[in-house]
Amino acid sequence: MSVRRWSVTTWNVHGSEGPPTDRLAVAIATESPDAVAVQEIRHTQAKALGKALGMRVRWTQKHYPYSPLVYWKAEGLATLTPHRIGATGDAELTLSESKSSYMRRIVQWTDIERDGASLRLYNTHLSSEHGVYERRAEAARLAHLFRTHRNDGTYAIAGDFNDDTDVAVIAAMPGIEHLAAPYTNPAEAPAQALDHILLPPDAIDVSLSIPSGSDDWAEVSDHLPLTVRFGHG
Repeated sequence: MSVRRWSVTTWNVHGSEGPPTDRLAVAIATESPDAVAVQEIRHTQAKALGKALGMRVRWTQKHYPYSPLVYWKAEGLATLTPHRIGATGDAELTLSESKSSYMRRIVQWTDIERDGASLRLYNTHLSSEHGVYERRAEAARLAHLFRTHRNDGTYAIAGDFNDDTDVAVIAAMPGIEHLAAPYTNPAEAPAQALDHILLPPDAIDVSLSIPSGSDDWAEVSDHLPLTVRFGHG
């Protein structure tokens, strides 16, 4: 079986603060990822970022707390890729939260197809507001959903898990973290490991890259982007 190399970037871009699209695009382009999982991004921002990168975009609404007059403020998740997008889907991870509530949490999945191979990317942003038990429950719901899918190929589970030192969140998720997650928040002086990319246990030659924190990065987002590269058959 031939081994394919993949690269995945995850980034919470704090879209409500109006991050500069040009700087987001330059940072992502530097890593040349096959797939990008973005959290806290508005639809118009996702489209602009995709255009700047020359990438296809899939955006899913997470919540929309405003009136129809400001529909463009709806927040969601986005997956971007320079490759073909295949099957897609999404599901709610919180229970009975209104779509107008910022506490609503979802997972988005997208098949990225390249040179006859496929990567299924799960993109999510787990709760910080509900506290540790709800966050663990969301991770368990994502794991249950994962088991209902056919995931015997290459996959990655990426996003802002809001877990920091709570090892139970990742333990509840499918896949494993081959390398310890670096500090990604706050961007000017990172002290928390909130952003992760989980891979199949048999992934090989795993490496990661992340910029050093600085005030310049904090002007773009309160999180730093994380990129993982790996091989998988």
